[in-house]
Amino acid sequence: MKTIPKQLIVLLSTAVISTVSYAQSDEFKMFPIFTDDNFKANMEVAAVVGYMDFDRSAMDDRSVYGIELSFDCPVFTLPGNNPLRQQLSVNHSDKGGFEVTSIEMNPYYFIDMADDLVLGFGPGIGAVHGEPDGGKDQWLFSVQAGAGLKYYMDDFLVGADIRYQWTAEKNFSNVGGNKEDLENMRLLLKAGYRF
Repeated sequence: MKTIPKQLIVLLSTAVISTVSYAQSDEFKMFPIFTDDNFKANMEVAAVVGYMDFDRSAMDDRSVYGIELSFDCPVFTLPGNNPLRQQLSVNHSDKGGFEVTSIEMNPYYFIDMADDLVLGFGPGIGAVHGEPDGGKDQWLFSVQAGAGLKYYMDDFLVGADIRYQWTAEKNFSNVGGNKEDLENMRLLLKAGYRF
């Protein structure tokens, strides 16, 4: 796995530092879905489009599209009024004879930046499926780190994410060859609805 790009470190550090001014005392709750009578999932669904830039020089940079389902974390809540939300996403791209599909769970901690504008950031885990023409399709374990903004207009939302994804290495060739990863940086735009 490669080192984290400097721009992502700066973005995540700024987001973490900014939470200090927004944090309020409250209590930590385990399994609020079972222990909190006021728990709501606050479901959101969004269509996602964006641009994917691979670290591998042999992989073409490409557009990516997908869907994202977001909901308040049912496992635990953190102190303060800022929600921890699970973001389950499926993204797909196909260019240059190589299809890439990722399935990810990215929990983000959200803070209010202004009325109806929130900033979220966090890590994630997932699996990436690479399928080259004339080669072996492989599943790779992945971890992600990202940050994003969402703006709400009543029940509608628009947003943008930047996310870096590290993956394991696998051999995609049918006739030997070297192990390769599918590490990438993505800029994603989203539009969706809050239920």
